[in-house]
Amino acid sequence: TILLTPNSQGNSGTPPPSSIFFPSIVNHFPAASSTSESNREMNANTANTPRQYTVKPAPRVSASGNIVSNANDEDQPILMEAKLVEMISSLRQLINSNHQLEEVLQEDDDDDLWQALEENEDVILRRMNDAIVLVAKLRKHGVNISLADKIPQYDGSLLLKKRKEEKEQKKEQSGGLFL
Repeated sequence: TILLTPNSQGNSGTPPPSSIFFPSIVNHFPAASSTSESNREMNANTANTPRQYTVKPAPRVSASGNIVSNANDEDQPILMEAKLVEMISSLRQLINSNHQLEEVLQEDDDDDLWQALEENEDVILRRMNDAIVLVAKLRKHGVNISLADKIPQYDGSLLLKKRKEEKEQKKEQSGGLFL
């Protein structure tokens, strides 16, 4: 163990080289003990700049270790079809969930259920659009798929539309905007 004290010659505590702080590490890693002039310049230049990291999504890997998804998914109609099947299943479940929420909301007025209904509505619209885009990409590969027979017709929640209309009418009747 080395105890560091300020230098009695007027040096105000300038830290010694790293080899004094960690002598055992330097002895085990000779490259760390011999720093070239170019490395010192590089370390001096990068010492004041913050480190920047690039975050990349990890590739999806199958059980056998093969990459399942990458940037070329649009060139693989089989993977695109699998994504579409997943979207269709999700959409069916969301639509079914919204019908159940509407039935419960007719009997009981719960703010959490209203919020869930609104969120489901937004997700359904996004996934419908994503499914339509995916079908268009599949058609470019010669795969003709129709969503009309796979996804139930859904025009939005009637209860949600009615509630929004009621809120708008209350705003109009209140006579303006109050700050």
